[in-house]
Amino acid sequence: MPSLTVPTAAELATILPPVLASRDRTDLTGGGDLAGVLIVLFDHAGQSHLVLTKRTEYPGHHSGEVSLPGGRHEASDPDLRATALRETHEEVGIAPATLQTLGPLDDVETRVSGFTVQPWVAHHPGGRPVMTPDPGEVARVMEVPLADLLAADQLLPPDPQFGVLRYPLLGEDVWGLTARILRTFLEIMRDSTAPGA
Repeated sequence: MPSLTVPTAAELATILPPVLASRDRTDLTGGGDLAGVLIVLFDHAGQSHLVLTKRTEYPGHHSGEVSLPGGRHEASDPDLRATALRETHEEVGIAPATLQTLGPLDDVETRVSGFTVQPWVAHHPGGRPVMTPDPGEVARVMEVPLADLLAADQLLPPDPQFGVLRYPLLGEDVWGLTARILRTFLEIMRDSTAPGA
């Protein structure tokens, strides 16, 4: 198994913007219900991290699941980047002005609730953000070392089926839409940080 090379969030903030801007990304925003989510990257204690949330228990879809911060597009949002930033602020308290957005990933569709979700990657240049989760929406904020995500991904097959694509992180099971978004992010990150990239 190849050794892991884990870039810092600051390094990714330099590397990823031109890569994400030049990709021929999947755009599924032609209609239907839309949402935006955010991969928030930050450096803390010498390691790069990202933010996940565990949803509260409630009647309906996605109750108790681990997800990226984000949510439903509202008419007042100029675009899905704004949606992702607003919802992240509402859910975990990270102010949009403290984040540098690096670019979008491929749009993905939920298998259950019928949403088209646009993921964005962002960097918090000030290190570990101060987070104040909304207790009505968020049961737990997870600060996941990128090294842990990469290590979990290395144990998966190159093209895992839906039920196999799962990441055990910080005692939680990360699967479904969130796992698909994280897999795409890791593929782009590895390609853009490989020697000679």
